[in-house]
Amino acid sequence: MLEILQTKNKENYRNNIKKLGLDFDTTFVVDATDGGSSVGFGIYHFGIDEEYNPTVEVDFVQDNSDIMLFDGIIRSILFLAMMKGIDKARFNISQNDKLIKLGFVQNNYNCLDCITKFMSKCKSCKN
Repeated sequence: MLEILQTKNKENYRNNIKKLGLDFDTTFVVDATDGGSSVGFGIYHFGIDEEYNPTVEVDFVQDNSDIMLFDGIIRSILFLAMMKGIDKARFNISQNDKLIKLGFVQNNYNCLDCITKFMSKCKSCKN
């Protein structure tokens, strides 16, 4: 069964975080596991946009070319941000084609202005 959870031990991702030029102490990781084996992960941190709104910044997604896994990792990060009262996201990743295809962003715009609205429109994929 697939699980995507915030990792308790991000030490295994230290090199990935360092390559991104991020501060290890203020960066977070979600790990996707299936049957106890890692199948992907996402790296993110929290920031402030140009209008001084808190944002979640998605910095890296390793999805092994699985668009559904990519979707799940992004949604997990967005949900964790929502739980902290954050409603804006910025995507600092190169997978713009997937972001557009899945409806996270439009027209190569790298921000999601309302996480709550985005997450609520997906109920049973009817909206």
